[in-house]
Amino acid sequence: MSTIKLFVCCMMLVALAMGQEQGYSFTSKEVKCHVCKATVQELEDAIAKEDPKKMVDVSGFRLDASGNSITKRVRFIKSEMFLTELMEKICDKMEDYLKATYKNNGKFTLLKMIIDGKMNPDSSLVDFVQDGDLNKSLGHFCLEVLEDNEETFLKAFQAEELGNDLDIKICSEQAKYCDDAPVQDEYNFEGKEEL
Repeated sequence: MSTIKLFVCCMMLVALAMGQEQGYSFTSKEVKCHVCKATVQELEDAIAKEDPKKMVDVSGFRLDASGNSITKRVRFIKSEMFLTELMEKICDKMEDYLKATYKNNGKFTLLKMIIDGKMNPDSSLVDFVQDGDLNKSLGHFCLEVLEDNEETFLKAFQAEELGNDLDIKICSEQAKYCDDAPVQDEYNFEGKEEL
């Protein structure tokens, strides 16, 4: 077991030992919303580690006039093969998250315990939620989110530009787990005539 995973396990046990007996109540939709957002972030992070210029040949079931399979070159990070394989293992990353509520407002969140090899600085802002299954349900929710929205995830990540609000586009607009609205672009009034 890596040092970081051991540290996360210890932190989970500390959170449980603290006996957070408060009556936390959140819905499965809220958990799925945060799991969906975390999944989008983890996918974005994993894709960012790949060479964006790497190309791969993909073939379809179409044949040319000579009976040869028609292939085309696409960026590796946009290939269905790469994205599907990534989605199959991304839910393992949910082991790095804990359920929590913010101390200042009681709102539910998922907190990634380790960021860039260090303890998440936001951990002091939250109360960890005692969870009988030691947050194993987060991985199950992740699998459910991806299974129910596989095409949505594939289309979004195969788009030429990912955009800034990919979590909102997938988790709110498409999957309907979250109620976040996209950030509206400010309207430029310069050069417009007054009515």
